[in-house]
Parts: sequence; structure tokens; C-alpha cells
Amino acid sequence: MKLRTKRILMTAAFLLTLTGCGDVSSPAEEPAEDVSTQPADPDSEEEDNEEQTPVQETEEKSKDKDKGAKGRKAALVTDGSSAMENGFNQAALMGVETYADAACVPYACYSAQEDTETAYREAILTAIEDDAELVVCVGPDFEEAVGSLQEEYKDVYFLLLGGVPKDAEEEEIEIADNVHCIIYKEEEAGYLAGYMSVLEGYRKFGFIGGEDRSAVEKYGSGYLQGIDAAAQGLEVDSEVQIDYWYADAALPVEEIGEMATAWYQDGTEIIFTCGGMLYEAVLPAAEACDGMMIGADVDQSEISGRFLTSAKKGIESSVVVALDDFFANGKKWPEDLAGAALSYGAMEKCIGLPMQNDAWRFQNVTVGEYLQVLARLRTGEIQILADTEELPETAVSVVYHNQQEEEDS
Repeated sequence: MKLRTKRILMTAAFLLTLTGCGDVSSPAEEPAEDVSTQPADPDSEEEDNEEQTPVQETEEKSKDKDKGAKGRKAALVTDGSSAMENGFNQAALMGVETYADAACVPYACYSAQEDTETAYREAILTAIEDDAELVVCVGPDFEEAVGSLQEEYKDVYFLLLGGVPKDAEEEEIEIADNVHCIIYKEEEAGYLAGYMSVLEGYRKFGFIGGEDRSAVEKYGSGYLQGIDAAAQGLEVDSEVQIDYWYADAALPVEEIGEMATAWYQDGTEIIFTCGGMLYEAVLPAAEACDGMMIGADVDQSEISGRFLTSAKKGIESSVVVALDDFFANGKKWPEDLAGAALSYGAMEKCIGLPMQNDAWRFQNVTVGEYLQVLARLRTGEIQILADTEELPETAVSVVYHNQQEEEDS
């Protein structure tokens, strides 16, 4: 794992120094086409009259004129949200773009038109029909689709980010040799964000997750543990309060914003939001109430000055390394990656808080103090509960709003 950690750091840097192929358009000059699956045309005739979800044909982001590179195709498949969401999808896209441009690998982007299992599956199938040899699937929404397709298309390879193959009952199944999975230790990133925020001086916290799914739960659990550890260390646990809520994915943006506004008006100082575009629902409330926020997945400091920090994962670099592993090994997964799920966290230098000058907005905590906490996490001195079945016990006060909603219903 140490060797792979070095590669995560070195491969991305090395690729950025390379010049792209003359026959492959630079991503900076021509963005990848984002191809969405489309609803069925009611007037179209389906073979055998089977109900299907047809998809729109796609064009590769770059047409390869070099016969030697022909067929070396990668595809990025995302859920129904925009690939440029300042989050998980965007970071994965940047990873694919970085590698593809440097290594002269043509690629295309696809996104499901709807957030349904049928749409996720059809988006992948469209990529396969377009001769993709490696399909990069972003997020746990694709767990079931990859779980069913990994056996149907054994000559196609899959990279599943943030999840593992599952069956229709959402139970984990064996990972086929044509699949490699990357799992991120979100609990560690959440821990750091919560811990450092307490050191900064915050005492009233909020957490709003898009829905109660593994990555969001791990972010939230780590956040609680970080706040609790720092509060006990400073002996201020009696002063700290946390509002904790998983917002229903189907809730209107206005309702989520209303909840955030109510929290801010009640004294909440900072809210950690994670889950796609959820931050867009909370940001207006933060701006109106002079509150602060914590971003997730990527550095979201450029979005607004309201972001104190972001619980960041090394999504882009991990994708670059995985693609390099695949194509450098003759377009197949190396033996140690085939059928395997690897977890990346602080020890692998794949999570943390952004430290560049314009993103470091802590006034009472230095980068050096943060690095000391990060070092303790990397060495294992700090142990974080990663179990998502139960939330951790804390000395600080936590109000779980979902439990209240269940009791009221």
C-alpha cells in the first residue's frame, strides 16, 4: 500500500508534465461531451415490444486518428446531476481528463437522465455499445448496475468509485475480476473538519446530509467524532451542540433552505453539507444569516467565502492512478486490483482539508496545528469509528432530527 500511496502522489504530478497527443484534443480546449440517457420515444418501435429506456448516441470527446491508439477508450458515467457540480462527479471527470489527455486515450462522458436503476444501467450500456473498454462509474448509485453487468460483460472493465457491486436486494456480492472498486474513508475527512472547527472556536454545529447512505453517513459520523474529541480535549463539551439531519433527496430545495435558516437563526454557527448539490440549498441561508459552511468531496472555497473549509477526498488523483494501472497493464486490471476494493484515507494521503492560501480560512488555527492532527490520524494514534450502522456516542449534545420526525409521524 505504501508503494501505491506514492503513486497516487507522483502519477498525477507526472502526467501533468506530459504533452497531450496531437490527435487527441486537450480537455482545456474542448470539454468532454456530457451525454445523457433519454426517455423512450413513445412513437418508436421496440424489438419484441419490451419496455426499454433508449439512450441518445454519444460522440467521443476526442476522435482518435492514430490506429495504434484505436479502441483504447474510457468512459465516465455519472448520475443525473451535472458532472460539473463542484463535487464528486466533477473531481472524477477531472481525473479522467487528466489521464486521457496525457496518455492519448479517447474518452466520453455519459450521465443518466433519471435517478433510477434502469437509467443507471442504460447509461453504462450506452458506453459499452460505444466500444468503451473501461467504464468509470461514479458513486454508489451504480452499485446494483455494476453488480448485474459485471458478469454479463466480462470483456468490459469497470472502475466503481465510492461503492461495491450489489444485488437487487442491495446486498454486497462478490466483485468480479473485471471490476476494481475505490472506497474513500470519508469519516476521516469529516473528523478533521469537525475537529479543526472546534479549535477555531465554533460551538454550535449543524450537519445536513443528502440522504442516509454510506458515504454521507461516514462523513457525518466522522464529523461528530471530531467535534466530540476536540471539545473534550478543550473541556468545552458542555458548550457544544450539534443539529444532525438527513434531508430526503426528494425534498424541495426551499424546505432544506428553511431548515438551515431556522438553525442559523437559532444560533447554529456552521453547517456541514454533503450530498451532490445540497450546498446550493443551504448557501443562501448562510449568506442571509451570516453563517458559515463546510464543503464535501472537493475544495469548495471558490464557490463562496461562506465555506470555512472542505472535507476533501483525493478523487482526481486516485482516478488518474487507477486508469494508469489499467492501461499500462495491457487494458486489464493488475492482479492485485482485479476483483478488489481498496480503501483510501489519511494514511494513503488521500483525504484532508485544503491548505492553499486562498482556501485556508481558519483564523485561530495554523496549518502546522492541522498537520499535527493529520499526522496522528495517519499513524493510527487517532482511531475513528467507521461503522455506519450506528452513530457514535458523544459527550457533546446532538439533536437527531430524523429521529424526531419519526417520533412525530
